Amino acid sequence: MLADLTTKTRPSFTREEILEKYADGARDFSRASLCKADLSGADLRGAYLSGAGLSKADLRNANLTGADLRGASLSGANLSGANLTKANLTGAHLNWADLSAANLTDANLSKADVSGANFSRANLTGAKLNQSYLIGTTLSKAKLNNANLSNASLSKSDLSGADLSNANLSGAKLKQANLTAANLTEANLTGATLKQANLNNSHLLRANLSGADLCEISFIGANLSKANLSNTDLSKTCLKTANLSGINLSGANLSGVDLSGKLLTDSNFSGADLSLANLSGAYLIQANLSNAKLIAANLTNAQLISANLYGADLSNANLSKANTMNADRRNLILKGAILPNGKTYTG
Repeated sequence: MLADLTTKTRPSFTREEILEKYADGARDFSRASLCKADLSGADLRGAYLSGAGLSKADLRNANLTGADLRGASLSGANLSGANLTKANLTGAHLNWADLSAANLTDANLSKADVSGANFSRANLTGAKLNQSYLIGTTLSKAKLNNANLSNASLSKSDLSGADLSNANLSGAKLKQANLTAANLTEANLTGATLKQANLNNSHLLRANLSGADLCEISFIGANLSKANLSNTDLSKTCLKTANLSGINLSGANLSGVDLSGKLLTDSNFSGADLSLANLSGAYLIQANLSNAKLIAANLTNAQLISANLYGADLSNANLSKANTMNADRRNLILKGAILPNGKTYTG
């Protein structure tokens, strides 16, 4: 008969004992002491292991589908290749654990501590990681599509090549995170902290980064087409070779940013601060620059065909040889600006 595991004691089992009890129909192994146990390849589907001590246990290729591991200690455990589909790991301790190539589809890891863990090539599709600690965690090439990472701590984590399409990262802390070549298509990053993060060659098509902290980020080669970056600070951001077509930058701070030669057709810059920005040769066809601040901006040879410049402040801006055909130029502020014909506005 399985010992009463509801007390504060921690029953200890050998591999043979726990597998024999499981085969006999026992499922409740909560608070069991299984530190350093060899449970590789074990079938423990639906087992109750909440509060269990599994630190440094060998669970490689184990089947833990639907297992209850709430509050369990799995620090330093080896779960590579394990099946944790729909497992409940709420509040579990998985720091420095190896979960490479593990299947965590629809698993619940909310409020879990997985700092320093290895999730490379793991499948976390639809997993719940909200409010979890993933500081310094390796998630390279992991599948996190449709995962919930809201308010998660991911500072200095490695998400290079990860699939985060449609993932919820609202309010997440991603300072100095590595997101190179990550797929963030239609991801929700509203209010997220991405200071000094690396998003080179990442895919952010239709992603929502409204109100996110994007200070000192690198977007070199990134695809930001139709992404929402409204009310963000991009003043110290590198956007070299990034795709910005159709992007929403309304209310954003882009002062001093180099956007020369950029394809910005149909982009939204309404109310944005583009003071001292370099927009020389930029394609701003049908772009919305209404009420934008373009003080001392460089717009030489810019294509502003059919652009909305209503109420824009172009004081001391350089519009030499710019094409403003069919542009809405009502209520422009042009004090000291160099006009397309090369003359300085004096009116």
